[in-house]
Amino acid sequence: MSHIQTYQLPGFAKVYTIHVLKTGEIITSLEEYLKVQERFTWVDQGHIISTIFRLRRLTESPKTSVIVIYEEGRVIKEHVNVEENFKPLVFA
Repeated sequence: MSHIQTYQLPGFAKVYTIHVLKTGEIITSLEEYLKVQERFTWVDQGHIISTIFRLRRLTESPKTSVIVIYEEGRVIKEHVNVEENFKPLVFA
């Protein structure tokens, strides 16, 4: 007789970042971001990572949460429990 039990772990909530340039262009892919990353050196990466972990706990499946980082004004905004096709405003 086996005493092994199997547990199903809950899936992680989706949290991602979007960068918005001064021109209003929305950057969503790593490839695009790498071309403009020098414009966002002011962003504290440690803070973004902790925000991702915090938002994971707050995000309900199948929704997603988004961290929007604006070049103009150096503003960071959080959007919790939005639809997967969410698009941020191009101005803060």
